[in-house]
Amino acid sequence: MKKILFIFLALISFSSLIAQEADEKPAAETGDIAFESSDKIFDKTIFMFNEGFSFVQVTRLQKQEKTSNFVWTDRMIGIYASVQTANFPLSDWYFRAQVLYPYQHIFNDMEVFAKQTVLYAFDFFFGMPFNFKSYKYVNINFIPGLHGMYQLSDEYHLGYFGTGAIVGFELPVSSRWTILLDGTFSVDYPNLGGNNLMQPYDLSWSWQGSLGFRYSRAKLNTYSYLGHK
Repeated sequence: MKKILFIFLALISFSSLIAQEADEKPAAETGDIAFESSDKIFDKTIFMFNEGFSFVQVTRLQKQEKTSNFVWTDRMIGIYASVQTANFPLSDWYFRAQVLYPYQHIFNDMEVFAKQTVLYAFDFFFGMPFNFKSYKYVNINFIPGLHGMYQLSDEYHLGYFGTGAIVGFELPVSSRWTILLDGTFSVDYPNLGGNNLMQPYDLSWSWQGSLGFRYSRAKLNTYSYLGHK
């Protein structure tokens, strides 16, 4: 009887030890990634990388006293890449770079065909992201910041610098994949290039739209269209 009681107590102790070790396993081994991210990953600084396609329309204005104002409009398409931080000390940051090709040039509502075949532009945006609103299946971000662009046109090497803002929509497809829809508006000083002396502009503004994606193993989507963990 004593041996049976001793074996029974030993089995209970061994079972308790196994259960305790199972509870202490990291989330990566049990498959529960969301719990690991909330306890460990979100305490660290995360860098999220985004890529996608963009459309840009840039307008330059030169005021005239005796005639209608001169208005130039360039429409461009291109690709972009951006990096955004999460849990960065003091504040999070966002930086985006774009490579663009101007496919249409308009002067006072009339299309003007480019003389040069190789035309391009580089666009940059640096700002501080704020989470404007969060729902289960969409996040709305607001990013005010600084905007700059270099553009090679038929006439000049153009340089822009100003301020603007991005309104972005994050659509979680799965725990790691996110679709990004962004809209950008900026107001710039357009006389940093070769047009400064020959043909200065009074004002320039641009609006942009982009479609991109993000794949992240560090910051996971709690809710997604393909299920959540």
